[in-house]
Amino acid sequence: MSDYFDKFQGRFIGIMQWDDCHALLQKLINQPNDWYLYDTLSTAPTETIDTDGFINQIKEIKEILTSEHQERYCGIVYTDDLDNPGFVKIFHPKNLGKSCGSSEHPPIPQWLLSKTKPEDVVAKFGPPEEEKCFISKFLKL
Repeated sequence: MSDYFDKFQGRFIGIMQWDDCHALLQKLINQPNDWYLYDTLSTAPTETIDTDGFINQIKEIKEILTSEHQERYCGIVYTDDLDNPGFVKIFHPKNLGKSCGSSEHPPIPQWLLSKTKPEDVVAKFGPPEEEKCFISKFLKL
C-alpha cells in the first residue's frame, strides 16, 4: 500500500471539544505552507495549495462545521498529531452516515489535509457501486 493510504488508515486523535477544534484549525492557519487540501467530492490534488487558498479554505470549513454541526461536542475532526499535524481528516456534518460510520461502509471524510501527496481514497475505500436489478435498468430506479 502507498504511504498516503498508510497514513490515511493510521492512528488519529479525535477532536471532541470545540475549543480544541478551533485551536487545531488556527494552528493550521498559522502554518499554511506545503499542504495538500483534498476535497473528496473532487479529484485528488496533484500540487499543494497556495497559502492564501489554504487559509481561506480552512476558514470556510470552520464556518461549515460551526454552523451545520449543532452538537455540544465536535467529534468530526481527526488529526495524526495535535502539536505538529501532518494529516487531518474532517467529516462534513451532513454526511456522517449511519451512527457516525458504524455502517459496513463508513463515510469518507470530505476534507483531507496532508503534507503527503493524496491518492484517490474514494475509489479505494468508498462504498462499492450498487448493482442495479434488471427492472431498475429500464425504469431508472
